[in-house]
Amino acid sequence: MLKRVLSALVLLAIVAVCFIASQATAMLLVAAFGLLSCHEMGNALKKVNRNIIKPLPMIFIAVATLMIYFKLDMLYIVACVGLIFIINFVVCMKSKKHTSQDALATLSTLVYPCLPFIGVIYVCSLPAPDWIVIFLTGFLSAIGCDTFALFGGMLFGKHKLAPTVSPNKTIEGSVTGTVVTTAICAGLWFLLKDYIGYELWAVVVTVAICTVVGQIGDLSASFIKREVGIKDFGNLIPGHGGALDRIDSLMFSIPTAYILLTLFERA
Repeated sequence: MLKRVLSALVLLAIVAVCFIASQATAMLLVAAFGLLSCHEMGNALKKVNRNIIKPLPMIFIAVATLMIYFKLDMLYIVACVGLIFIINFVVCMKSKKHTSQDALATLSTLVYPCLPFIGVIYVCSLPAPDWIVIFLTGFLSAIGCDTFALFGGMLFGKHKLAPTVSPNKTIEGSVTGTVVTTAICAGLWFLLKDYIGYELWAVVVTVAICTVVGQIGDLSASFIKREVGIKDFGNLIPGHGGALDRIDSLMFSIPTAYILLTLFERA
């Protein structure tokens, strides 16, 4: 437990430094996590004999990051995806080491984990203070829910949330995480409402939904790990596992926060 707490504190310090420094360093940090996650996913899929073309999803994240940073038209990102599709099948058809199933597995990594990471990178490219508010809304929703769900499960947990995917998670813990995190974020709104720029109801609804979506992100990663027969995606972060283990809920909650707050602002 001590190792896990110390690792979390070090990781939070690194995140804080990068995000305080500039938007560029924030985008680079997220992109770095994305590249590591693609590498970890490739290793995980090998456990079920899926030999993906690992450089392709990594190139996708790197190129998309540059396109977002330089604010190029989304058409270029679409073109990049199309080019990667073509390269993927050409390589698999020409190579004796790759099958059609490997080609499809490679394409699946463009959807997960690539697309959620690109969503987070896009959030980091938004004008200030919007990107800070949106990022923190998704970040606090996922981290807060994860923390309070753990304590809620320990205190009140009786009914399993997803017994075949993550046996230790409970419905009571999940509800506790959502309720407590939403209440805390509502309290923070009253303290920081002059800087937030969104109505209380919009923040409360967004946080509540993001806590649920973040848990789905966590369970999705757990489902993949269980299917391929691994405990963690890697061992990069002591006590936490790999990069994807640590950010699995954030890559769902932060893009969701952007979508919801943008829609509510236009309402």
